[in-house]
Amino acid sequence: MESIENMRVERELLMPYKRDEKSNDQEVIKYLPALRRELAARGLRKLWSELELTDEPLIFTSPSQGVVQSEYHPFLLDRLINQTKRRKRPTKDQLLSWKPLDPPAIALGISGTREVDTLLKADLLWRADIKDRRTVPSSPYGWMSYTFSGGWKAIAVIFYMNDDGDSASLVAIPPGRQDEWLMFLNALDEIREAIARKERHGRVEIIGGDDDLADVIKKASFQDVVLNEDTLNQVAAQRRIFDPKMLERYASLHVPRLRKVLMIGPPGTGKTTLLKAEGAHHAQQGGLVFYVCAPPRNRMTSSWQQLAVALHSGAESRLPTLVLVEDFEMFVSDPQELQLILNTLDGVATPDNPAGTLLLATSNDPEKIDQRIRDRPGRIDMLIEIGLVEDLELAIRFLKHFLGTAYHEELHVEVAPLLLHQPGSHFREVCIAGAMRALEKDREVVLAEDLLVAHELILNGRAVAAQSDRFIPPSGRRRGGFFGRPTS
Repeated sequence: MESIENMRVERELLMPYKRDEKSNDQEVIKYLPALRRELAARGLRKLWSELELTDEPLIFTSPSQGVVQSEYHPFLLDRLINQTKRRKRPTKDQLLSWKPLDPPAIALGISGTREVDTLLKADLLWRADIKDRRTVPSSPYGWMSYTFSGGWKAIAVIFYMNDDGDSASLVAIPPGRQDEWLMFLNALDEIREAIARKERHGRVEIIGGDDDLADVIKKASFQDVVLNEDTLNQVAAQRRIFDPKMLERYASLHVPRLRKVLMIGPPGTGKTTLLKAEGAHHAQQGGLVFYVCAPPRNRMTSSWQQLAVALHSGAESRLPTLVLVEDFEMFVSDPQELQLILNTLDGVATPDNPAGTLLLATSNDPEKIDQRIRDRPGRIDMLIEIGLVEDLELAIRFLKHFLGTAYHEELHVEVAPLLLHQPGSHFREVCIAGAMRALEKDREVVLAEDLLVAHELILNGRAVAAQSDRFIPPSGRRRGGFFGRPTS
């Protein structure tokens, strides 16, 4: 084992490894990389001295603010200064000016290029993708100086912490000015939030899924919804959470302004279609819509965490927010997350949106939802059943909707009673398959016979699929042996 006396430690300071230098029996050369954070701190101290700022600087990590480190963003800084100039009586310690600084030599090139890491959406909240327009550059990496009305200055640097692209921000301020610095960051954050609220009016945001789903929701319409009026009115009534008088009532009761509604019923009854139509309507009214997808199993986040992000983001937006979730049972099924779920839905962690949030969810299997969630008033505020087609008038409406111009009352009205007790999706498939049969027979008119044949074929297919034993291979003892000889 090498002795301490024979070990010489050199700091590499992010310089290339000296491969031509060799060790000998008397000395072992070691290279220890200096942390970028340490170099950044040394650089701040050097700049502090060069700018002849008084006192010993207080150097610390400036709080992170998501994808935008606001104190480095020129647009936000200039807007804050303009706000200060418009005030008749500027308050103490407001930002007067800012400017980028050249990196000190001791920093060895850290944040020396003023690189912009990425492009952002116009709301300054999310990274832009190729379909976005009116994008905004993110904060440039570099060194900055700030001058405040209270007669003090600060310097800061944002830099890459490691090769994985993680960033950090260090700030140097006079001792005792930490509260003023945080107030400065808060003022920038308020500007950023105001921009986000303006940009997010009428926005549909997808959490955990493809952004293309937003276009699908925006194109939805109540013309695609075929349900009885009582059900539609019951769902529409839940929008009253956004009424100012209702919000005042919630606030007076000290109840978080979050309403949770669960639509239950068999598959194919129209829950998803209604969900999308409600999303499109809310966006058209200028509200914010979140559609939450369950993540793949190999992701580090859970379904509930995705939903919690939407609920908290809605509260932070301070916009009327609609959160859409399909197969709600998948989001609340992990026993290890149950306490978090209970606390968020109706407890100490319930997010409160001053503009109101409506969680509109669906479930084909409500019995899979824990009773403490499903049956406890306040955790689910309203359960609305969307069931099978039991009403003859509704059955006729379905036929009219899916046949379109091919519907003729004298031909098709007699079919409607035979399709009762089925989901709306069954009507759709019967009409499509019936039209295909008419086309096969080289007819433009879809006859009642076409619909009834399609109806029977679909029902028979379901019946066969339900007989699971028909698809289990027979055991070896029941099969014949080689060349037809029975097996022993």
